[in-house]
Amino acid sequence: MYKIKKFENRYNEEVNNFIISVFVDEFGFEECRKELEEQDNYEYIQNGGGLWIALDDEDNIIGTIGLKKHNDNDVELKKLYVRKDYRGKGVSKELYNIMLEESKKDNFNRIFLGTYDKLETAINFYLKRGFTQMEELDEDNGARYFELYI
Repeated sequence: MYKIKKFENRYNEEVNNFIISVFVDEFGFEECRKELEEQDNYEYIQNGGGLWIALDDEDNIIGTIGLKKHNDNDVELKKLYVRKDYRGKGVSKELYNIMLEESKKDNFNRIFLGTYDKLETAINFYLKRGFTQMEELDEDNGARYFELYI
C-alpha cells in the first residue's frame, strides 16, 4: 500500500535522492546529478505550482510529481517518477490524476512537459492521456516536448 501527500520541506533531501536514484542511476542522466542534489523543491509550491509524493507504509518515497507554474495559463509537469518495484501498480496514474485535478482547480489551461526519447514508457503514458507532441525538438539530447490543453 501507499499514500500520496503534498510535499513538505522536511522531504527535500529525500525527494532529491529519490529522483537521482531513478533519473540518474537507473536511466543514466549523470550530467544532472549535481543540479538534482541542490534542488530546492519548495520552489514548486512557492511559485504557485505543486509537488506531491507517494509514500510506502514505512514512509519511503516511491513516487513524485510536480507542477511548475510559468504564468496564469501554463504549468509544466515535472518530476513524474515511480520506484521500479511500484511501476505498473497505479502509482503514476494516481499521482497524475491528482496533478490534473489541481491544475483544473487552479484554472490552468495548458500543461506541457519535456522528456527524452529513451524514456519510451513515459512518452506512451503521456500520449495515452491526450498529450500531443509539440513541433520543437532538441535532437542533440533526444528531448521531446508535449502539451495538453485542459
